[in-house]
Amino acid sequence: MTTTGVESVEHNGEVYALIVRANAASDAKYNFLTEESNELQLGMNFYKGGDVIKAHYHLMRRIETNSVVQEFLLIGAGRALLRLYDKADQTEFAARQLETGDTVLLLVGGHGLEIQEDTKIIEIKQGPYDGKTKDKVVFGA
Repeated sequence: MTTTGVESVEHNGEVYALIVRANAASDAKYNFLTEESNELQLGMNFYKGGDVIKAHYHLMRRIETNSVVQEFLLIGAGRALLRLYDKADQTEFAARQLETGDTVLLLVGGHGLEIQEDTKIIEIKQGPYDGKTKDKVVFGA
């Protein structure tokens, strides 16, 4: 299987972020990029014209997580520089340019974005939201 346009950003042996570029491609139809045990699943699927995804719904399940809140961002329009930070000492260890159509799944550690032009970001994360003081730690605050 050949997959292009996907980057796993690792630090100290742990995956902090999965970046899927707008031009990502694969010769496989189904490409799950996260482990089955991950609390937020990320897949990249490719369908041919005429394929049908049969109508369906997902069963109700009680799901408990015991991890940090994970976040998925889609750069709908614009440009931003993603900075990733070590979860223990809050030092920056990587930066990646994100462009229109790029996505990133933030799994662990700290992150920040430097917005470089007017930018639309679509965000998905686990809920329910419990307010800024219970939801996140802001560096240098």
